[in-house]
Amino acid sequence: MTTDDPTTDLTSAPAGRAARARGTLDHPPPRRLGTLAVVWWGVGAALAVVDAVTGRAEVGAAAVAPDALNSGLLRDVPDGTLSAGIAALAVLGAVVAAWMRWGRDASRAVRATALAAAAVVLVGATLLVDATVLAGLGYLPALLVTSAFSAEVRAKLSTYVEPGFLFQATVLVGAVLLAVVAVRYARRTAAACERCGRRHDGADPAWTTPAAAARWGRTAALLAAAIPAFYGVTRIAWVLGIPLGFDRSSVESMRGIHLVGPIGLGVFALLGAVLTLGLFQRWGEMFPRWMAGLAGRRVPVGLAVVPATLVAVAVLPAGLSMIAIGMQQGLMHLDADTWGAIGPTFLWPLWSVALGAATYAYWLRRRGTCRTCGRG
Repeated sequence: MTTDDPTTDLTSAPAGRAARARGTLDHPPPRRLGTLAVVWWGVGAALAVVDAVTGRAEVGAAAVAPDALNSGLLRDVPDGTLSAGIAALAVLGAVVAAWMRWGRDASRAVRATALAAAAVVLVGATLLVDATVLAGLGYLPALLVTSAFSAEVRAKLSTYVEPGFLFQATVLVGAVLLAVVAVRYARRTAAACERCGRRHDGADPAWTTPAAAARWGRTAALLAAAIPAFYGVTRIAWVLGIPLGFDRSSVESMRGIHLVGPIGLGVFALLGAVLTLGLFQRWGEMFPRWMAGLAGRRVPVGLAVVPATLVAVAVLPAGLSMIAIGMQQGLMHLDADTWGAIGPTFLWPLWSVALGAATYAYWLRRRGTCRTCGRG
């Protein structure tokens, strides 16, 4: 077999190293997520279209279900109209995902159109999601722990199978999948590695180097940790009977099941703040000594990147919806007895952006040698 044979092992001999330097594909980038995105949006589009055409409007009703913490932006839209709009959005999402997964490289105009269509779908998805999913994630650990001791708490677990929660969770997962497909499509059509994002010509921006990412990533991580810590402190204070940013009578009335919310959200926020610090600390890359069986081992990149990304995605629409609620209900003018209830949530969009940036910086520092292009 000669060195000109395309099946030659790229990891061996000078010719192999040269092929890697040119960015020759050794392992094709995985496209499973792209396929999953097409299936996810395709099935969703089919169900939404049937729902809209038959006039059942169950999808529209779920989007503004009473059990959801809807921002109110869609409250006045008739269920039938909302169902039709969601069906159109889902169809567009399925078409865009399919093009980005299987479409051939095209002109700049086609590329720009595809990315713009993906952006429209993602903005639409953001409008359909509010704080329901994020609140559910925060409540879940406390509910699971206390459900063994209270039938009333066990009844609250039914929230996770109600139409409003399931609809928003479905939309949020679909948005994440489409965003991943769009990023990979943008890389593939811009002379960059689809897997790692490094340019084939080697002209990568200076801010993406590990050293640069360590600097701005630390700042982003500190900000991303401070905001949930601020929120968590207010909730834990209420559990302790301290009316921090809330009127005393409301704090004193919290008893029994009414403490599950502040405890769950407070602990969830504080734990998230601590874990966020790991995005620039050494223990975020290497398991600490006190972790028996794992001490000294490298932390898998996905173990930090995946959950941090999911939280960042869930926080953005939640924060926007809370700001909308504040504006609609006249809660933007906060005072000593109200700021703790909703004020910290106004910072959530900033939290989302900061956490996303910190997570990206962590990935840039740890992405290592790419299995596709051999760079790194």
